Amino acid sequence: MIPAWLTPRLRLTLSTLGIAQIINWGVLYYTLALIGPHIVRETGWSDEFVYSGFGVATLITGLLAPVSGSGIDRFGGLPVMVAGTLIGALGTALLAMSYTPALYLIAWAVMGAGMSACLYDSAFAAIARFAGSATRKSISLVTLIAGFASTVIWPLTSALLTLFDWRGVCLIDAALIACVSAPMLVISLRGNTMPAPSPTILDNVEAGSIPKGQLLAEKHFSGAMVLFAIVLTSLGFVANALSVHVITLFQSLGINAATAILAGSLIGPAQVGARILELAFGRRLSAMGLGMVPVILMPLAFAIPLLLTATSSVAILFGLVYGAANGLATIARGVVPYALFGPNGYGRRLGLITAPTLLVKATSPAIFAAIMTGF
Repeated sequence: MIPAWLTPRLRLTLSTLGIAQIINWGVLYYTLALIGPHIVRETGWSDEFVYSGFGVATLITGLLAPVSGSGIDRFGGLPVMVAGTLIGALGTALLAMSYTPALYLIAWAVMGAGMSACLYDSAFAAIARFAGSATRKSISLVTLIAGFASTVIWPLTSALLTLFDWRGVCLIDAALIACVSAPMLVISLRGNTMPAPSPTILDNVEAGSIPKGQLLAEKHFSGAMVLFAIVLTSLGFVANALSVHVITLFQSLGINAATAILAGSLIGPAQVGARILELAFGRRLSAMGLGMVPVILMPLAFAIPLLLTATSSVAILFGLVYGAANGLATIARGVVPYALFGPNGYGRRLGLITAPTLLVKATSPAIFAAIMTGF
């Protein structure tokens, strides 16, 4: 039975937006986990340098996040997200043609500029402009669909690498973003460009965020933004490193490549499973309560391989718990600012909150690569 809030138009908008997010996240964020070793072998560049390209992209994403958010507040999601997607495609094509270290880093910088305008934060800001009291549920549904990104892209990329070199895979990825994801965004967001509604207590109560009468006072906005940014930064540093190195990490624990890919691929379904539970039962939790769940689950996930023998089952269990934590953290990143501050200026505030997170995350893949090399 389809819930009343999910109107036919909203179903089309959220489903196509979710598919575009699968492609954008899968290509721009997850592919390096598989093509990275191939880049190292072909070019002779160090692991640290190859994975630092992803750090450059994250740095640019963080610097431009407030700009992209403000652009969506002003112009709507359609022009900003389509432009970001096409820029991401351009960067991916440049990556395929990178035969020098300088061009390699430039390609990642272009990809980072695209990511600042076509991934979750931009999608959340676009949703906040038209979903009203259904914003929390809409964000949960889009993240639920997009949670399949690694599950879809990693096996697909692994198969493509048996037919093409990593440069050929990048060119295919660029075509996929430009020819499938961008049109999906046009279908999704066309007509959804109305100004965001004024914030009301009703919006926040119906979004399942805070009790009636407890809307955050404007004088507390700055402090709340700083504290929430610290939480996101802590979780994001770990998540960003693992998105690149999770398969290599499993292999370093003595798990074969096939099982490592399986365990890594299960992160996506775990994210989806956690988001299904949140969508079904999340109304029982406030936005703050929802935010506490990944804060508890994330360290629990890393305790599993420390306390148990590193076997295939343990790797799979880690992937499931970590995926659930990461999946709920993504929803909290979107709904907590909406609950605290309302929809007016939501895109800009979300950009400001996530900017320091992305700037810190920019260093995590290279740091993690150095740790794995040293230990």
